[in-house]
Amino acid sequence: MKTKMIVLLAALLPLSAQAANWLQIQGNEAPDSGHFKLFGFLQPTYITIDADPIQGLLGAAAPFNGQLTLPNRVGPDLEDNDQAQFFRARLGARGNIVPGKINYFLLAEAGKNAVTSQRDVMMTDASITFNYIPGARIRAGLFKLPTSEEALVAVHLAYPYVYFSNAATNLLVESQVKSTGAVNATGASNGATVSGGSGFRDWGLQVYDWFNKGPWEFSYALMVSNGNEVEEISDNDNNKDITGRLQASYVFGKSKGPNREDASVWLWHQNGERQFGGQDYDRIREGIGARYQKGPWRATAEYLRGDGMIFGGPNPPFPGQPVQVGLNEKANGWYVEGGWRFHKSWEVNLRHDVFNRMTETAALERQFTTTTLGANWFFYKNTRLTLNYEWRDLDVPNLSAIPAGAQRTNAQLIADNLGDRASVQLTWFF
Repeated sequence: MKTKMIVLLAALLPLSAQAANWLQIQGNEAPDSGHFKLFGFLQPTYITIDADPIQGLLGAAAPFNGQLTLPNRVGPDLEDNDQAQFFRARLGARGNIVPGKINYFLLAEAGKNAVTSQRDVMMTDASITFNYIPGARIRAGLFKLPTSEEALVAVHLAYPYVYFSNAATNLLVESQVKSTGAVNATGASNGATVSGGSGFRDWGLQVYDWFNKGPWEFSYALMVSNGNEVEEISDNDNNKDITGRLQASYVFGKSKGPNREDASVWLWHQNGERQFGGQDYDRIREGIGARYQKGPWRATAEYLRGDGMIFGGPNPPFPGQPVQVGLNEKANGWYVEGGWRFHKSWEVNLRHDVFNRMTETAALERQFTTTTLGANWFFYKNTRLTLNYEWRDLDVPNLSAIPAGAQRTNAQLIADNLGDRASVQLTWFF
């Protein structure tokens, strides 16, 4: 019945704007925009997950019977499956230091999310851009890495959903971990989280620019960054991350800004290493995507993959348990989404995303599938209401690879226990 409903919705929903050159919008200022502009936004959010405490766990996991699994709890507090909170609360400033040559971007976060999971207030952006070299603008400081479109988009202006896709969340929002036991080159090792989420950001130096030829725009970015937690300006090892992105866009008419109408394709690659248990391990991420935005229609598709260090979350999935870390693992995921602005004040959205985790070890592989139906009500020029319902499924693709008995039974019970999620979010910005 669930599958039939998803197919029917996809057929009825035509393919909010997400199209833009985010490298330009977030890294640069118009020469006449002034020296100081205060901006910010609030996103109070209510989330509820349709899930019951798990029952039937065997063996060492039996003491967790009667508790909610972590995927069925609302983060970052992870206390219950039903919660209202300020999901994001950000305040910033941007402007020119030397008009047309040097500009800055500052932003702080005080909401309840992965970035602030260990600190009440976090600086998320603190950068200066130098525009002196033709074809090679230089941006230095803390800002978003040039990776996935989901990672780059300004959530308050142009992101139509409450939550990011499984692939972007799992592969690109990084928390630093340390080893808490034996290190296994294959399979998984135990670790502990020692930082909040990166928010798709890092401290570093980026060279980038964009070039126009008629209706075409071509952009590039190459960034060298620490690969450390974002609250630390300095690096924690001698390794640096190298991230590059290329994008080509056909711009319709003279549209510009965060709601630009265009057809774009892009690809990106990130290469780095992380220390774990006294050794260095690869952390590679890459992706490719395309997007179309014109008039009331939008469609986007992205594919992402990870190689080297892959994080599986607490295992078993309950508070206080060791974090599962694959050191020579792989993961991949994709999403397809679309939106229709059928009225000046209303937009409907549909997204289907799949994420395959720990694909190198049959017993550890898990597949997450989520279909999100959403609506946005733009009831004032700087205020909107977002409603999402997510049908969430977790599959154990290689159940027979797990030893028969308690381990196999528990794996299937945990997968079957994942509940659907509904959320309502108000966005107000200035």
